[in-house]
Amino acid sequence: MPLTEVMREKLKKALEAERIAVVGASGEQLSVVGMGLLCNLLSACFPGEVIPVNPKHDRILGRKCYPDIESVQPPPDLAILLLNQHAAMEMAERAAKCGVQAVTVVAGGFREAATDEGRALEEKLRELACRYDMPVIGPNTVGFSCFHRRLHGVFWHLDVVPGPVALLTQSGGVGLTIANSLRSIGCGLSHFIGVGNRCVVDFPDYLDILWTLPEIKGFCLFVEGVDNPRRLYQALRRITPHKPVVVYKAGKTEEVSRATVTHTGSLAGEYHLYRAAFKQAGAVEVESSMEAAIASKALCMQPPPDGNRLCVLTFTAGPGIVAMDRLLEAGWELAELSPRTKSGIQSIIGENTPVKIQNPVDLTGPGFLPTVYTRVMDLLLEEPFDAYLLVWAYNPHVRVPTVELQGALKSFRKPVVVAFLGHHAEAMPWIEDLYSRGICAYLTTEDAALALNALLARSRFLAREP
Repeated sequence: MPLTEVMREKLKKALEAERIAVVGASGEQLSVVGMGLLCNLLSACFPGEVIPVNPKHDRILGRKCYPDIESVQPPPDLAILLLNQHAAMEMAERAAKCGVQAVTVVAGGFREAATDEGRALEEKLRELACRYDMPVIGPNTVGFSCFHRRLHGVFWHLDVVPGPVALLTQSGGVGLTIANSLRSIGCGLSHFIGVGNRCVVDFPDYLDILWTLPEIKGFCLFVEGVDNPRRLYQALRRITPHKPVVVYKAGKTEEVSRATVTHTGSLAGEYHLYRAAFKQAGAVEVESSMEAAIASKALCMQPPPDGNRLCVLTFTAGPGIVAMDRLLEAGWELAELSPRTKSGIQSIIGENTPVKIQNPVDLTGPGFLPTVYTRVMDLLLEEPFDAYLLVWAYNPHVRVPTVELQGALKSFRKPVVVAFLGHHAEAMPWIEDLYSRGICAYLTTEDAALALNALLARSRFLAREP
Protein backbone atom coordinates (compact mmCIF):
# COMPACT_ATOMS: atom_id res chain seq x y z
CA MET A 1 0.00 0.00 0.00
CA PRO A 2 1.50 3.37 -0.98
CA LEU A 3 1.98 5.73 1.95
CA THR A 4 -0.20 8.79 2.34
CA GLU A 5 1.57 12.15 2.24
CA VAL A 6 1.13 12.46 6.02
CA MET A 7 2.74 9.04 6.55
CA ARG A 8 5.62 9.96 4.22
CA GLU A 9 6.38 13.08 6.26
CA LYS A 10 6.20 11.12 9.50
CA LEU A 11 8.53 8.45 8.12
CA LYS A 12 11.03 11.12 7.06
CA LYS A 13 10.96 12.51 10.58
CA ALA A 14 11.38 9.03 12.09
CA LEU A 15 14.45 8.33 9.94
CA GLU A 16 15.89 11.62 11.21
CA ALA A 17 14.54 11.18 14.75
CA GLU A 18 15.82 13.43 17.51
CA ARG A 19 13.85 11.78 20.34
CA ILE A 20 13.54 7.99 20.47
CA ALA A 21 11.56 5.94 22.99
CA VAL A 22 12.79 2.37 23.48
CA VAL A 23 9.76 0.51 24.82
CA GLY A 24 10.71 -2.72 26.55
CA ALA A 25 14.30 -1.60 27.15
CA SER A 26 16.19 -3.74 29.63
CA GLY A 27 19.37 -3.56 31.65
CA GLU A 28 19.60 -7.34 31.74
CA GLN A 29 22.75 -8.47 29.96
CA LEU A 30 21.14 -11.66 28.67
CA SER A 31 18.35 -9.67 27.03
CA VAL A 32 19.94 -9.35 23.58
CA VAL A 33 17.04 -7.36 22.15
CA GLY A 34 16.08 -5.28 25.19
CA MET A 35 19.61 -4.27 26.09
CA GLY A 36 21.31 -4.57 22.69
CA LEU A 37 19.36 -1.84 20.94
CA LEU A 38 19.66 0.57 23.84
CA CYS A 39 23.42 -0.05 24.04
CA ASN A 40 23.81 0.53 20.30
CA LEU A 41 22.04 3.88 20.45
CA LEU A 42 24.08 5.02 23.43
CA SER A 43 27.46 3.70 22.26
CA ALA A 44 26.97 5.38 18.87
CA CYS A 45 26.74 8.70 20.78
CA PHE A 46 23.32 9.48 19.33
CA PRO A 47 23.06 13.27 19.68
CA GLY A 48 19.32 13.20 20.36
CA GLU A 49 17.39 11.94 23.37
CA VAL A 50 17.16 8.20 24.14
CA ILE A 51 14.19 7.42 26.38
CA PRO A 52 13.87 3.95 27.96
CA VAL A 53 10.28 2.87 28.72
CA ASN A 54 9.68 -0.01 31.11
CA PRO A 55 7.43 -0.01 34.21
CA LYS A 56 9.78 -2.44 35.98
CA HIS A 57 12.70 -0.01 36.20
CA ASP A 58 13.38 3.52 37.43
CA ARG A 59 16.70 3.78 35.59
CA ILE A 60 18.44 1.73 32.90
CA LEU A 61 22.11 2.21 31.98
CA GLY A 62 22.08 5.52 33.82
CA ARG A 63 19.02 6.84 31.98
CA LYS A 64 15.70 7.75 33.57
CA CYS A 65 13.18 5.07 32.67
CA TYR A 66 9.53 5.98 32.08
CA PRO A 67 6.67 3.70 33.19
CA ASP A 68 4.68 4.04 29.96
CA ILE A 69 4.69 5.74 26.56
CA GLU A 70 2.05 8.27 27.69
CA SER A 71 4.50 9.64 30.29
CA VAL A 72 6.99 10.68 27.61
CA GLN A 73 6.28 14.34 26.83
CA PRO A 74 6.48 15.77 24.31
CA PRO A 75 5.80 12.64 22.25
CA PRO A 76 8.95 11.13 20.68
CA ASP A 77 9.59 11.09 16.92
CA LEU A 78 9.94 7.32 17.04
CA ALA A 79 9.02 4.49 19.40
CA ILE A 80 10.95 1.23 19.01
CA LEU A 81 8.81 -1.58 20.42
CA LEU A 82 10.84 -4.44 21.92
CA LEU A 83 7.76 -6.41 22.89
CA ASN A 84 6.06 -9.62 21.78
CA GLN A 85 3.60 -9.36 18.91
CA HIS A 86 0.48 -9.00 21.06
CA ALA A 87 1.96 -6.42 23.43
CA ALA A 88 3.44 -4.58 20.44
CA MET A 89 0.01 -4.29 18.85
CA GLU A 90 -1.44 -2.71 21.98
CA MET A 91 1.58 -0.41 22.41
CA ALA A 92 1.48 0.71 18.76
CA GLU A 93 -2.06 1.98 19.20
CA ARG A 94 -1.22 3.71 22.48
CA ALA A 95 1.76 5.36 20.80
CA ALA A 96 -0.40 6.56 17.91
CA LYS A 97 -3.01 7.99 20.26
CA CYS A 98 -0.47 10.01 22.22
CA GLY A 99 1.16 11.53 19.12
CA VAL A 100 4.21 9.35 18.38
CA GLN A 101 5.21 9.89 14.73
CA ALA A 102 6.20 6.30 13.86
CA VAL A 103 6.93 2.92 15.43
CA THR A 104 9.35 0.09 14.76
CA VAL A 105 7.89 -3.33 15.58
CA VAL A 106 10.75 -5.76 16.15
CA ALA A 107 8.65 -8.81 17.06
CA GLY A 108 7.83 -11.64 14.72
CA GLY A 109 4.72 -13.82 14.90
CA PHE A 110 2.81 -11.99 12.19
CA ARG A 111 2.28 -13.04 8.57
CA GLU A 112 5.55 -14.98 8.45
CA ALA A 113 4.20 -17.39 11.07
CA ALA A 114 1.91 -18.74 8.28
CA THR A 115 -1.03 -19.04 10.68
CA ASP A 116 -4.49 -17.50 10.55
CA GLU A 117 -3.73 -15.68 13.79
CA GLY A 118 -0.47 -14.25 12.47
CA ARG A 119 -2.03 -13.06 9.22
CA ALA A 120 -4.97 -11.51 11.10
CA LEU A 121 -2.58 -9.77 13.48
CA GLU A 122 -0.61 -8.24 10.62
CA GLU A 123 -3.78 -7.07 8.90
CA LYS A 124 -4.86 -5.47 12.16
CA LEU A 125 -1.49 -3.70 12.40
CA ARG A 126 -1.88 -2.39 8.85
CA GLU A 127 -5.39 -1.15 9.59
CA LEU A 128 -4.14 0.58 12.74
CA ALA A 129 -1.40 2.35 10.77
CA CYS A 130 -3.90 3.57 8.19
CA ARG A 131 -6.36 4.76 10.82
CA TYR A 132 -3.74 6.91 12.55
CA ASP A 133 -1.62 7.77 9.48
CA MET A 134 1.33 6.27 11.35
CA PRO A 135 4.15 4.49 9.49
CA VAL A 136 5.17 1.10 10.91
CA ILE A 137 8.71 -0.15 10.27
CA GLY A 138 8.60 -3.94 10.25
CA PRO A 139 7.22 -6.00 11.89
CA ASN A 140 9.72 -8.84 12.23
CA THR A 141 12.75 -6.60 11.82
CA VAL A 142 16.20 -6.17 13.33
CA GLY A 143 15.60 -2.40 13.22
CA PHE A 144 17.20 0.46 11.30
CA SER A 145 20.21 2.76 11.57
CA CYS A 146 21.20 6.10 10.01
CA PHE A 147 24.96 6.21 10.57
CA HIS A 148 25.71 9.78 9.48
CA ARG A 149 23.28 10.84 12.22
CA ARG A 150 24.71 8.32 14.72
CA LEU A 151 21.23 6.84 15.01
CA HIS A 152 22.09 3.16 15.50
CA GLY A 153 18.70 1.55 16.08
CA VAL A 154 19.53 -2.11 15.36
CA PHE A 155 19.43 -4.56 18.26
CA TRP A 156 22.26 -6.80 17.00
CA HIS A 157 25.98 -6.00 16.96
CA LEU A 158 27.00 -4.15 13.79
CA ASP A 159 30.41 -2.49 13.59
CA VAL A 160 30.35 -0.11 10.63
CA VAL A 161 31.62 3.34 9.76
CA PRO A 162 29.56 6.04 8.05
CA GLY A 163 29.77 5.68 4.30
CA PRO A 164 27.96 6.01 0.98
CA VAL A 165 25.84 2.83 0.77
CA ALA A 166 22.20 2.63 1.89
CA LEU A 167 21.34 -1.01 2.62
CA LEU A 168 17.68 -2.12 2.57
CA THR A 169 17.21 -5.74 3.52
CA GLN A 170 14.33 -8.14 3.95
CA SER A 171 16.47 -10.35 6.18
CA GLY A 172 18.30 -9.13 9.24
CA GLY A 173 20.85 -11.95 9.00
CA VAL A 174 21.66 -11.40 5.32
CA GLY A 175 21.67 -7.64 5.82
CA LEU A 176 24.20 -7.96 8.63
CA THR A 177 26.30 -10.24 6.40
CA ILE A 178 26.32 -7.65 3.59
CA ALA A 179 27.12 -4.88 6.09
CA ASN A 180 30.00 -6.89 7.53
CA SER A 181 31.20 -7.69 4.00
CA LEU A 182 31.27 -3.97 3.23
CA ARG A 183 33.24 -3.39 6.43
CA SER A 184 35.68 -6.14 5.42
CA ILE A 185 36.51 -4.27 2.19
CA GLY A 186 36.82 -0.92 3.91
CA CYS A 187 33.48 0.65 2.96
CA GLY A 188 30.82 2.20 5.18
CA LEU A 189 27.04 2.54 5.30
CA SER A 190 24.79 5.58 5.29
CA HIS A 191 21.71 3.54 6.31
CA PHE A 192 20.84 0.02 7.39
CA ILE A 193 17.11 -0.67 7.19
CA GLY A 194 15.57 -4.01 8.03
CA VAL A 195 12.29 -3.79 6.12
CA GLY A 196 10.99 -7.03 7.68
CA ASN A 197 7.48 -8.02 6.62
CA ARG A 198 6.90 -4.62 4.95
CA CYS A 199 3.43 -4.56 6.47
CA VAL A 200 3.07 -0.78 5.97
CA VAL A 201 6.38 0.66 4.72
CA ASP A 202 7.81 -1.19 1.70
CA PHE A 203 10.99 -0.99 -0.39
CA PRO A 204 9.57 1.67 -2.78
CA ASP A 205 8.62 3.93 0.15
CA TYR A 206 12.14 3.90 1.59
CA LEU A 207 13.70 4.38 -1.85
CA ASP A 208 11.46 7.33 -2.71
CA ILE A 209 12.23 9.08 0.58
CA LEU A 210 15.97 8.38 0.75
CA TRP A 211 17.30 8.69 -2.78
CA THR A 212 17.71 12.50 -2.74
CA LEU A 213 19.88 12.50 0.42
CA PRO A 214 23.39 13.69 -0.52
CA GLU A 215 25.14 11.27 1.85
CA ILE A 216 23.68 8.33 -0.08
CA LYS A 217 25.66 7.60 -3.24
CA GLY A 218 23.91 4.31 -4.00
CA PHE A 219 21.60 1.57 -2.73
CA CYS A 220 22.01 -2.12 -2.01
CA LEU A 221 18.85 -4.26 -1.69
CA PHE A 222 18.41 -7.81 -0.43
CA VAL A 223 15.04 -8.99 -1.71
CA GLU A 224 13.22 -12.22 -0.99
CA GLY A 225 9.89 -11.30 -2.55
CA VAL A 226 7.43 -8.43 -2.72
CA ASP A 227 3.65 -8.26 -3.00
CA ASN A 228 3.69 -5.66 -5.75
CA PRO A 229 6.73 -6.16 -8.01
CA ARG A 230 5.57 -3.41 -10.37
CA ARG A 231 5.79 -0.81 -7.58
CA LEU A 232 9.36 -1.89 -6.86
CA TYR A 233 10.25 -1.77 -10.56
CA GLN A 234 8.79 1.73 -10.91
CA ALA A 235 10.71 2.98 -7.85
CA LEU A 236 13.96 1.53 -9.18
CA ARG A 237 13.29 2.99 -12.61
CA ARG A 238 12.90 6.48 -11.11
CA ILE A 239 16.11 6.24 -9.10
CA THR A 240 18.66 4.38 -11.24
CA PRO A 241 19.22 7.21 -13.76
CA HIS A 242 20.43 9.27 -10.79
CA LYS A 243 21.96 6.78 -8.34
CA PRO A 244 23.10 3.16 -8.73
CA VAL A 245 21.21 0.25 -7.18
CA VAL A 246 22.60 -3.22 -6.47
CA VAL A 247 20.12 -6.07 -5.92
CA TYR A 248 20.73 -9.48 -4.35
CA LYS A 249 17.65 -11.63 -4.91
CA ALA A 250 16.90 -14.81 -2.96
CA GLY A 251 14.26 -17.42 -3.75
CA LYS A 252 15.19 -18.45 -7.28
CA THR A 253 13.50 -21.86 -7.19
CA GLU A 254 10.01 -22.96 -6.25
CA GLU A 255 11.26 -24.82 -3.17
CA VAL A 256 13.17 -21.81 -1.84
CA SER A 257 10.26 -19.54 -2.71
CA ARG A 258 8.02 -21.56 -0.41
CA ALA A 259 10.62 -21.32 2.37
CA THR A 260 10.63 -17.52 2.24
CA VAL A 261 6.98 -17.47 3.31
CA THR A 262 8.01 -18.61 6.80
CA HIS A 263 10.68 -15.93 7.00
CA THR A 264 9.06 -12.62 6.11
CA GLY A 265 5.72 -13.86 4.83
CA SER A 266 6.68 -13.08 1.22
CA LEU A 267 6.39 -15.28 -1.83
CA ALA A 268 9.59 -14.96 -3.82
CA GLY A 269 7.71 -15.25 -7.12
CA GLU A 270 9.08 -16.34 -10.49
CA TYR A 271 12.74 -15.41 -10.58
CA HIS A 272 13.05 -14.85 -14.33
CA LEU A 273 10.45 -12.06 -14.07
CA TYR A 274 12.37 -10.37 -11.25
CA ARG A 275 15.62 -10.73 -13.17
CA ALA A 276 14.14 -9.12 -16.28
CA ALA A 277 12.61 -6.31 -14.21
CA PHE A 278 15.89 -5.55 -12.41
CA LYS A 279 17.77 -5.42 -15.72
CA GLN A 280 15.16 -3.21 -17.37
CA ALA A 281 15.13 -0.90 -14.36
CA GLY A 282 18.91 -0.49 -14.49
CA ALA A 283 19.73 -2.28 -11.23
CA VAL A 284 22.92 -4.36 -11.07
CA GLU A 285 22.09 -7.88 -9.90
CA VAL A 286 24.61 -9.95 -7.91
CA GLU A 287 24.83 -13.53 -6.65
CA SER A 288 26.11 -13.29 -3.06
CA SER A 289 26.46 -11.03 -0.04
CA MET A 290 30.12 -10.37 -0.83
CA GLU A 291 29.34 -9.56 -4.46
CA ALA A 292 26.70 -7.13 -3.21
CA ALA A 293 29.33 -5.39 -1.08
CA ILE A 294 31.94 -5.32 -3.85
CA ALA A 295 29.59 -3.90 -6.48
CA SER A 296 28.06 -1.38 -4.06
CA LYS A 297 31.44 0.00 -3.06
CA ALA A 298 32.56 0.46 -6.67
CA LEU A 299 29.32 2.03 -7.86
CA CYS A 300 29.29 4.48 -4.95
CA MET A 301 32.94 5.49 -5.34
CA GLN A 302 33.59 5.48 -9.08
CA PRO A 303 31.97 7.12 -12.12
CA PRO A 304 30.68 4.83 -14.86
CA PRO A 305 33.08 4.53 -17.81
CA ASP A 306 32.35 6.25 -21.12
CA GLY A 307 33.22 3.08 -23.01
CA ASN A 308 34.77 -0.37 -22.61
CA ARG A 309 38.48 0.32 -23.33
CA LEU A 310 40.37 -0.97 -20.28
CA CYS A 311 44.02 -0.74 -19.28
CA VAL A 312 45.64 -3.09 -16.73
CA LEU A 313 48.89 -2.25 -14.93
CA THR A 314 50.70 -4.88 -12.84
CA PHE A 315 54.13 -6.26 -11.95
CA THR A 316 52.86 -9.80 -11.39
CA ALA A 317 51.27 -11.43 -14.42
CA GLY A 318 49.06 -14.17 -12.92
CA PRO A 319 46.53 -11.98 -11.08
CA GLY A 320 46.07 -9.87 -14.21
CA ILE A 321 45.35 -12.99 -16.27
CA VAL A 322 42.78 -14.14 -13.71
CA ALA A 323 41.07 -10.75 -13.91
CA MET A 324 41.08 -10.78 -17.72
CA ASP A 325 39.01 -13.97 -17.82
CA ARG A 326 36.21 -12.15 -16.02
CA LEU A 327 36.69 -8.75 -17.63
CA LEU A 328 36.72 -9.85 -21.27
CA GLU A 329 33.69 -12.07 -20.72
CA ALA A 330 31.78 -9.03 -19.43
CA GLY A 331 32.61 -6.97 -22.52
CA TRP A 332 35.79 -5.06 -21.67
CA GLU A 333 38.39 -4.62 -24.42
CA LEU A 334 42.13 -4.40 -23.82
CA ALA A 335 43.07 -1.77 -26.40
CA GLU A 336 46.59 -1.38 -27.77
CA LEU A 337 49.04 1.10 -26.30
CA SER A 338 50.23 3.94 -28.48
CA PRO A 339 53.82 3.73 -29.82
CA ARG A 340 54.67 6.85 -27.79
CA THR A 341 53.52 5.22 -24.54
CA LYS A 342 55.33 1.95 -25.32
CA SER A 343 58.53 3.88 -25.90
CA GLY A 344 58.02 5.85 -22.69
CA ILE A 345 57.49 2.70 -20.63
CA GLN A 346 60.59 1.08 -22.14
CA SER A 347 62.70 4.08 -21.18
CA ILE A 348 61.41 3.93 -17.60
CA ILE A 349 61.96 0.19 -17.00
CA GLY A 350 65.17 -0.01 -19.03
CA GLU A 351 66.08 -1.63 -22.33
CA ASN A 352 67.37 -4.81 -20.67
CA THR A 353 64.09 -5.73 -18.96
CA PRO A 354 62.90 -8.96 -20.69
CA VAL A 355 59.22 -8.10 -21.17
CA LYS A 356 56.96 -7.37 -24.11
CA ILE A 357 55.24 -4.05 -23.57
CA GLN A 358 51.53 -4.47 -24.23
CA ASN A 359 48.16 -4.20 -22.47
CA PRO A 360 48.00 -5.63 -19.77
CA VAL A 361 51.20 -3.81 -18.85
CA ASP A 362 53.37 -6.23 -16.83
CA LEU A 363 56.40 -4.39 -15.46
CA THR A 364 57.89 -7.49 -13.76
CA GLY A 365 60.83 -6.75 -11.43
CA PRO A 366 61.26 -3.00 -12.04
CA GLY A 367 57.57 -2.48 -11.17
CA PHE A 368 58.30 -3.38 -7.52
CA LEU A 369 59.75 0.11 -7.15
CA PRO A 370 57.06 2.72 -6.39
CA THR A 371 58.90 5.34 -8.44
CA VAL A 372 58.89 3.09 -11.52
CA TYR A 373 55.30 1.89 -11.06
CA THR A 374 53.82 5.36 -10.60
CA ARG A 375 55.77 6.91 -13.49
CA VAL A 376 54.37 4.25 -15.81
CA MET A 377 50.93 4.77 -14.30
CA ASP A 378 51.12 8.49 -15.08
CA LEU A 379 51.91 7.69 -18.72
CA LEU A 380 48.99 5.26 -18.99
CA LEU A 381 46.53 7.73 -17.45
CA GLU A 382 47.24 10.03 -20.40
CA GLU A 383 46.10 7.35 -22.87
CA PRO A 384 42.47 7.38 -24.14
CA PHE A 385 41.30 4.40 -22.07
CA ASP A 386 37.88 4.38 -20.40
CA ALA A 387 38.91 2.63 -17.16
CA TYR A 388 41.95 1.26 -15.35
CA LEU A 389 42.83 -1.74 -13.17
CA LEU A 390 45.94 -1.18 -11.07
CA VAL A 391 47.45 -4.27 -9.42
CA TRP A 392 49.78 -3.81 -6.45
CA ALA A 393 51.09 -6.51 -4.08
CA TYR A 394 51.82 -5.67 -0.45
CA ASN A 395 55.34 -6.19 0.84
CA PRO A 396 56.42 -4.73 4.20
CA HIS A 397 59.84 -3.93 2.70
CA VAL A 398 58.41 -1.85 -0.15
CA ARG A 399 56.78 1.54 0.27
CA VAL A 400 53.12 1.65 -0.78
CA PRO A 401 52.73 4.59 -3.22
CA THR A 402 49.55 5.98 -1.65
CA VAL A 403 50.63 9.61 -1.95
CA GLU A 404 51.42 9.22 -5.67
CA LEU A 405 48.13 7.39 -6.27
CA GLN A 406 46.15 10.10 -4.53
CA GLY A 407 47.96 12.85 -6.42
CA ALA A 408 47.39 11.21 -9.80
CA LEU A 409 43.77 10.23 -9.20
CA LYS A 410 42.49 13.19 -7.17
CA SER A 411 41.03 15.01 -10.15
CA PHE A 412 40.90 12.04 -12.52
CA ARG A 413 37.43 11.60 -14.00
CA LYS A 414 37.61 7.98 -15.19
CA PRO A 415 37.05 4.86 -13.06
CA VAL A 416 40.18 3.38 -11.49
CA VAL A 417 40.04 0.21 -9.39
CA VAL A 418 43.02 -1.04 -7.39
CA ALA A 419 43.68 -4.71 -6.60
CA PHE A 420 45.82 -4.49 -3.47
CA LEU A 421 47.03 -8.06 -3.00
CA GLY A 422 48.00 -9.23 0.46
CA HIS A 423 46.96 -10.91 3.69
CA HIS A 424 43.78 -9.37 5.05
CA ALA A 425 45.31 -8.31 8.37
CA GLU A 426 48.29 -6.64 6.68
CA ALA A 427 46.54 -5.15 3.67
CA MET A 428 43.31 -3.86 5.23
CA PRO A 429 44.84 -0.77 6.86
CA TRP A 430 46.05 0.23 3.38
CA ILE A 431 42.68 -0.56 1.79
CA GLU A 432 41.04 1.70 4.38
CA ASP A 433 43.67 4.39 3.85
CA LEU A 434 43.06 4.30 0.11
CA TYR A 435 39.30 4.50 0.76
CA SER A 436 39.83 7.62 2.87
CA ARG A 437 41.68 9.12 -0.11
CA GLY A 438 38.79 8.32 -2.46
CA ILE A 439 40.55 5.34 -4.09
CA CYS A 440 38.53 2.15 -4.64
CA ALA A 441 40.61 -0.92 -3.71
CA TYR A 442 40.05 -4.66 -3.15
CA LEU A 443 42.15 -7.55 -1.88
CA THR A 444 41.93 -9.71 -5.03
CA THR A 445 41.87 -9.15 -8.77
CA GLU A 446 38.71 -11.27 -8.94
CA ASP A 447 36.94 -8.76 -6.70
CA ALA A 448 38.39 -5.85 -8.66
CA ALA A 449 37.12 -7.42 -11.90
CA LEU A 450 33.63 -7.83 -10.45
CA ALA A 451 33.70 -4.15 -9.43
CA LEU A 452 34.72 -3.05 -12.92
CA ASN A 453 32.04 -5.26 -14.47
CA ALA A 454 29.40 -3.61 -12.28
CA LEU A 455 30.61 -0.20 -13.49
CA LEU A 456 30.42 -1.36 -17.12
CA ALA A 457 26.87 -2.66 -16.60
CA ARG A 458 25.83 0.71 -15.21
CA SER A 459 27.50 2.51 -18.10
CA ARG A 460 25.54 0.43 -20.60
CA PHE A 461 22.29 1.14 -18.79
CA LEU A 462 22.93 4.90 -18.76
CA ALA A 463 23.88 4.82 -22.44
CA ARG A 464 20.43 3.54 -23.38
CA GLU A 465 18.66 6.18 -21.31
CA PRO A 466 16.92 8.88 -23.45
